[in-house]
Amino acid sequence: MELKLAFIGFGNVARGFARILKDHQLQLATKYGLRWRTTGIATANHGCIVSTDGIDLLDAVACVERGENLSELPRSLSVSDPLSAVDSCNADILFETTPLNIADGEPATTHIRKALARGIHVITANKGPIAFAYSELKSLAETRGLSFRFEGTVMDGAPVFNLFEYCLPGVRVLGFSGVLNSTTNHLLSAAARGVAFADALAEAQRLGIAEADPRNDLEGHDAAAKATILANVLMDADLVPEDVTLEPIDERAAQAARAAAGNGDRVRPIIEIARRGTGVVASFGPRRLGPLDPLYAVDDFSMGLVYDTDLAGRVAVQLHDPHVDQVAYAILTDLLEISATMPRP
Repeated sequence: MELKLAFIGFGNVARGFARILKDHQLQLATKYGLRWRTTGIATANHGCIVSTDGIDLLDAVACVERGENLSELPRSLSVSDPLSAVDSCNADILFETTPLNIADGEPATTHIRKALARGIHVITANKGPIAFAYSELKSLAETRGLSFRFEGTVMDGAPVFNLFEYCLPGVRVLGFSGVLNSTTNHLLSAAARGVAFADALAEAQRLGIAEADPRNDLEGHDAAAKATILANVLMDADLVPEDVTLEPIDERAAQAARAAAGNGDRVRPIIEIARRGTGVVASFGPRRLGPLDPLYAVDDFSMGLVYDTDLAGRVAVQLHDPHVDQVAYAILTDLLEISATMPRP
């Protein structure tokens, strides 16, 4: 069966995913019966196109990386905006990978709502829609018999939601703690080695891990979105990012990391989520950990998450030195899950 795929957002993650699809095309067809045709790509800076014949993904990657407009690709039709692309691409599955808007999750939430309303399965790596509108979008997908998947929103390619869906059925999650922001973990790890805070931040920006404007990371907004997602999806909470208590990762936290290192401890940027009475509370900030803590060894750009459950006890997952390709892989796992559930001719 051939699936028709469309993209809203064609940045580093989407282009990495496009390369995975092309590089592993034969394996995906042989092992999973996965064949596809790309019928739409919408971007903020390189135009929006649809095509009934199919868009060559590597041609689209090259076009964007040259800074050109996608309308130059053969057998494509320009449309005015992403919502018009959703209306006219006739896709089976939409990939939404636009940048996070920490204020309200838009316009990604509207993109996803529109696709689901048109009967299109959705995969997203954008944290905003899950943090701000998870219940609504989940309900809309279920009402229409569609899949709505988002494995890449938390901890890149490491299994988080898939782990509970397929490996830990029946457990009740009591809480989480985790290192889920690579930028701030790198800053505190570097501070412990004696690197100046500003120098470590500049290195993270040079590597493309930190944004040019790093406030979402340093002030904890990225972590708050992830904490909200974990709480709402896996603990049936009803949080929004503003409910998460935040402490910034700043020079004072760096000083604490340097002091802790002298005593054999480490300071990590920790998300903590716990049940309190009938509700769920969440926080983020620098926390001092001893060598026996499972997050002690999660160093530099690595990430880790510890789940406390009623039946399976404490379960830890770590992802070491992640890159964009790991997020792209998470999108692939979601695609394979949707493909496996779709009826075959």
